[in-house]
Amino acid sequence: MPKTLWDHLPSKQYLAAQEQHLIRFIREQVYPYSPYYRELLDYQRIKPGIIRTVKDISAIPFTTKADIAPLPEEPDIPLSLVLQPTRERIKERGLSLSIRHGAMRFARGKRGYSKLMDFEYLPVHYHFTIGRTALPTPILYTAFDLSRMREAGRRLFELLELTREDMVINAFPFAPHLAFWMAYFAADAVDVPVLHTGGGRILGTLRILNALERLKGTVLTATPGYAYHLLRLAAQEGRDLSSLHTLIMGGDRLPAGLKGKILELLDKVGAEKVAVASTYGFTEGRVAWSECRASALSREEGSGYHLFPDMEIIEIVDPESGKRLGEGEDGEIVYTSLEWRGSVLLRFRTGDLVKGGLDLTPCPYCGRTVPRLGLDITRSSEYKEFELTKLKGTLVDLNAFYPLLSGHKDVLEWQLEMRKHNDDPFDLDELNLHVAPSEGISKKYLEKELAELLQHEIEVAPTRIVFHSLPRLLQRLGLDTKGRERRFVDLRPEALEKKGKALEELEPREEEEPPDERGIPETREALDMDED
Repeated sequence: MPKTLWDHLPSKQYLAAQEQHLIRFIREQVYPYSPYYRELLDYQRIKPGIIRTVKDISAIPFTTKADIAPLPEEPDIPLSLVLQPTRERIKERGLSLSIRHGAMRFARGKRGYSKLMDFEYLPVHYHFTIGRTALPTPILYTAFDLSRMREAGRRLFELLELTREDMVINAFPFAPHLAFWMAYFAADAVDVPVLHTGGGRILGTLRILNALERLKGTVLTATPGYAYHLLRLAAQEGRDLSSLHTLIMGGDRLPAGLKGKILELLDKVGAEKVAVASTYGFTEGRVAWSECRASALSREEGSGYHLFPDMEIIEIVDPESGKRLGEGEDGEIVYTSLEWRGSVLLRFRTGDLVKGGLDLTPCPYCGRTVPRLGLDITRSSEYKEFELTKLKGTLVDLNAFYPLLSGHKDVLEWQLEMRKHNDDPFDLDELNLHVAPSEGISKKYLEKELAELLQHEIEVAPTRIVFHSLPRLLQRLGLDTKGRERRFVDLRPEALEKKGKALEELEPREEEEPPDERGIPETREALDMDED
């Protein structure tokens, strides 16, 4: 596997290179070719020339999820984020750019030039963010972007010291989301043998376990909740998974308590010295970042997520004021695309909060000098409609339930259900906690323990704690039947009404044209510079 050469450079050196990439990217790609940002910068009277350092991007307004989400009356908003070098835009940028494209066309011929521009700018691959208050938001990749995604995947596998001798079992659910496709393109980039199972809903948990055992899988990729479910079943059945040496966790948080429970199960199935690697990513960011192998092997505090400074710029800002914060400070993660061609974003507010912010010192585990994000990230983007919700008159962040319940030694599985008393929309909120307890645990003890824990940590005690057998709760969660586990269920009338409207918006309408015929940049025709 080829090595990344620049990840041990002094930080000043790669940051200077990053700065030059940013200046050129905004001046030569974003401002000329992005309909969205050309209009925004012109409206704000911001000239690309004022961006001379990374800090100067603070002059550009933030972009939020609401800005880029398609609406029923404006379904093509996300397409304006795609770079579109049409003949008119090239000419607008002046004689030098027209000459450059003319020279490329002359050197390669009309067909070669068209093929080159298609590779760089024509969208060929879609991911989607989850749509709740609006339609699902597409994030588009060109072939050029997919080559960068492969490179990001190669680096992630390099970071975890994987080789072509490994056998990867990809148990991420099959969907147009980042986790599955990041694993797909990473394996493709390294030419490592891989079985893409599609998760429990597609192949089934028992078949995935059979594959792990019979193919002697060395690497498992999955969400933390599903990996825990898979390994728990493997331990119950006495499976031999001694070949496993790496787990790559994505899609959800990996609390320390849950990591400890996973490590205990790995011991039971004969897997020793396994690196359990946490990753972080969001659809709009296009790639996922991981901690290094030495950090993933450690039971101490992790190293943080190793970033790719030639692919993105990460800022940490105060979530209230939006002011940019210094190294090591807690705050909100803000993302800027660097050298991508499909859906390009500048200063995108993720809504995710990180403790420890950015660290520019060398990694204490592997010595890499690339910037690192702290591991403790509150994923507000995971359950946006549940991020902050009022329960019993108290504003509650439901993300806080993860480390308390998933890491609890006496809780095998759990689900949180919100509803109104007597299903009356004007009555009081009820919070029902469904729990599958560990074998032999007193239900009376656990009920008191969990009620006191949640009241102390979150200031809201559950209305009821309902105990279930493990199979029954797994059925409620849908780990084997749903594309995503149903960890939070909101049965309050207003939530059900909102969900119903969202589903109606996703239903195809006879009068609408197919998605592939509505506004996708037609690069071949747009880049034909012949005069009529």
